[in-house]
Amino acid sequence: MSNPINGGNGVGQRPVVSQRGAGRKGAPDAAPCAAKTAAGGPGSGPKRPPAPSRPQSPPQAQSRQPKPPAHQHSSALPDSLIEAVRSQARNADLFPLSELRRSGSGFLATCPWHQDRRPSLTVNPERNRVHCFVCNRGADPIAWLEDRQGLSFREAVEELARRYAIALPEQDPEAAARAEAEHQERQRLRHWRSQQQEEFHQALLSDLQASGPAALYLQQRGISPDTAITWRLGLNAQRLMLPIRDGQGRCCGFSGRSLNGEEPKYRNSSADLLFQKSQLLFGLDQAAAAINSTGEALLVEGPLDVIQLHQAGFSNAVAAMGTSLSAEQLQLLQRRGARRLLVVFDGDGAGRSATGKLIAGLRSALIGSGLELAVVELPTGTDPDGLIRSHGPDALRRPIEQARHWLQWELDQLLAPLNADADNLSVLQRCEARARGLLAVLPPGALRERAERRLQEALGLVPQLHHGVQPHRAKRPGLGRPQAQQPQASPAASPPPAHRDAAQIERAEYRALRLFLCSPVCRDPLAVLVVRNDLYRRAQQCLVQVHQRITGPIASAQEDPLPRSVLAICPQLEPHLGQLLERLCSLDLGVRDTLFRQPEGEMMAILDVLEPVVV
Repeated sequence: MSNPINGGNGVGQRPVVSQRGAGRKGAPDAAPCAAKTAAGGPGSGPKRPPAPSRPQSPPQAQSRQPKPPAHQHSSALPDSLIEAVRSQARNADLFPLSELRRSGSGFLATCPWHQDRRPSLTVNPERNRVHCFVCNRGADPIAWLEDRQGLSFREAVEELARRYAIALPEQDPEAAARAEAEHQERQRLRHWRSQQQEEFHQALLSDLQASGPAALYLQQRGISPDTAITWRLGLNAQRLMLPIRDGQGRCCGFSGRSLNGEEPKYRNSSADLLFQKSQLLFGLDQAAAAINSTGEALLVEGPLDVIQLHQAGFSNAVAAMGTSLSAEQLQLLQRRGARRLLVVFDGDGAGRSATGKLIAGLRSALIGSGLELAVVELPTGTDPDGLIRSHGPDALRRPIEQARHWLQWELDQLLAPLNADADNLSVLQRCEARARGLLAVLPPGALRERAERRLQEALGLVPQLHHGVQPHRAKRPGLGRPQAQQPQASPAASPPPAHRDAAQIERAEYRALRLFLCSPVCRDPLAVLVVRNDLYRRAQQCLVQVHQRITGPIASAQEDPLPRSVLAICPQLEPHLGQLLERLCSLDLGVRDTLFRQPEGEMMAILDVLEPVVV
């Protein structure tokens, strides 16, 4: 019995199921007649091509997968091979003739790296390079394949070597035979999957014409027939077939979505030489151009979410085959020009849990990779396609614009229990243990320093001075409490602001704005503090103006009307100022309460930077 996802490809005849459905029996046969029956019987739709005969597998495929060729295990490609490829491969050969326009001794083509209204990409046969004089980007044949087809350097070199019949060095004849067998098997699988894709698609076309179960399901999900055709969706044995393609648009496998309640709900092709879940992203071939032009990619939970987002205009959406993401998949996105990855999972506990696991698995790959990951938080109980269908595309654009850096999001999740029960020592202890675990995996640098400061503030700790010695402090007005005499320090311990690091001063000014919002007793001295950053100075002026309209005693941080009053005027302010004040007002209630009750340590730390006492 063959599996409905692979359709019986003859490769070891393994049942093609996801891990959840491994070992499931009784799956319907995917012989060509099954698709015909599901489509409504003979004559119910367009005539399909004759069913392909089952190809015979190479001897190696009957018992085991061929081993990878030896050259794929070497630490580096031989310099002689790279030079041979660079000298023989021609950039002009990589373009369809219809895309090239003769210009002098070379050609012009449309640049893929920017919105090119007229051809500005020069293809120079003499230098064997392409170069755009508008966006100032260029590539040789190897780099061109890396960029346009999403290949690694090794894959691009080997692909060009095959095209130009350049021999790939092998360690021994056995390794060469394995490499050739693997290449032939890949070609056979690609041909077979292409035939399956066409057969399944023809079955879906018949179902759409007959208003069958697949047509009804697509209508319920808000997917139009035109979209189903664009994505080459298919039908086989009561499953909606979603082709999983590589970056070049070649079908590598399928994900089948049950239409009749059969479990598992989704069933994927089993792993083979083409289908490796950790090396594929659903929708990447359709999203590549948008990712390259915007530098951003949206990662959603499932293939149907991708299709619905593309239909709504979010053409940079992709999905992994599950909720985890591998380092190889990150590299695929970066090769397509992604500089920022936005994670858009469902707005429920499962979605937050999946986001947390994804971030935990990618921390080491994200730090220093050049790719920023940000989290898009949806309203509680919503998902991307439901949000769009209920409220329109703008309802998703707003959360995307407010996406937060992965570390900021992770810190928010870590400290969230304090919002509900800030005085509970058990909660505090658990948060502290999780905080130590997070800091343990962050390498030294700016991210770790930012996390340390945030955690110190949230857990009620007074930030430590970096100079190692507490400077002598004169009495500061307005704090309402006498200051203890501190040991004197040398003048070098507290240099004047002009000699301090600009970033340190800017951080202290930001902390002053935050303390102004949190501590009524500190507002008068902070109102006359000299702030050098222009945006922060305008924020200070706004806070002072709102503060002057508030009268009466304030008993607690929760009863303080200042944050609510500031939030009310944010929409009337220019965007950068409004966003800054909104961010300040969204501080955790636990942190606000700590600064409300114990502001002295924070006030002293701020003044030590902005108004040091030199003795």
